[in-house]
Amino acid sequence: MIEIENVTKRYGDAAVVDDVSLVVEPRTITVVVGTSGSGKTTLLRMINRLVEQTSGAIRLDGVDNRSLPGYELRRRIGYAIQGHGLFPHRTVAQNIGTVPVLLGWDARRVAARVEELLTLFQLDPAAFGPRYPHELSGGQQQRVGVARALAAEPNVLLMDEPFGALDPIIRAKAQEDLLAIQRRFGTTIVLVTHDMEEAVHLGDRIAVMDGGKLMQYATPAEVLARPANTFVENLIGTGDRPFRLLSLGKVSEAVEPGPAEGEAITADVSLRDALAMLLWSGRQALPVVTAEGSPLGRVTVDELVRRGARPA
Repeated sequence: MIEIENVTKRYGDAAVVDDVSLVVEPRTITVVVGTSGSGKTTLLRMINRLVEQTSGAIRLDGVDNRSLPGYELRRRIGYAIQGHGLFPHRTVAQNIGTVPVLLGWDARRVAARVEELLTLFQLDPAAFGPRYPHELSGGQQQRVGVARALAAEPNVLLMDEPFGALDPIIRAKAQEDLLAIQRRFGTTIVLVTHDMEEAVHLGDRIAVMDGGKLMQYATPAEVLARPANTFVENLIGTGDRPFRLLSLGKVSEAVEPGPAEGEAITADVSLRDALAMLLWSGRQALPVVTAEGSPLGRVTVDELVRRGARPA
């Protein structure tokens, strides 16, 4: 658990983070979103004390983050940034093993962890371990950067615009990799982005910041359905909001009894993708099946439109 209590950061008379309080629950992903200069990166960097707060407290599992020397704290917290930040003169294996070596792990344990993480990120350890960062694609470099952040088995992973430099296809794959990793290790993740689409897709909760202040802290569904103020509403965007809301649900939630013609949709497809398939097929309903192909019922355009409408 990360508790941020009345935290402020001032540079002279300017408060770049202004009296922010929120709690990040264990084993969840919290996404901090806002425009440039909103204070989101400064807030993130105060958790591992790359930036020192002016006032307030930050506690990790009840322990004040100022109770440890900064370097020791940072070895316990994973940190991944945009553009990966790999050491160019070190191999992939050496990059991933950086923090475990600093913590005094023996060589066999470091090698086993490097192999585990490379395999997890679908990078063959024998092929990629000896390579240098310049020999990797942008997507591969980013995966190695996240692997390095996870190498010492941290309970907390901080990510600052980690996928911002990736093209859309690689970015989508990197986001799915992150969700799979988080489910496997139960890591508590705080991720900064300016992309509301990414925030809705990844976050268990979203913290919206503007001018150093916390505008809203809630689940993606709550932020989309009930934005706290005009700034949050503008950041969400009116046109995309129904589709973002539908992206949070699965077809299994909207199945109705009855037959339908056309290509079947599996129950684990998002409601947003189901609506796209319905519109593209020109049908008002399509059959729904399990992953194994057993029929469940149907999903209709009318039901999806109802679910994407503005809440009463």
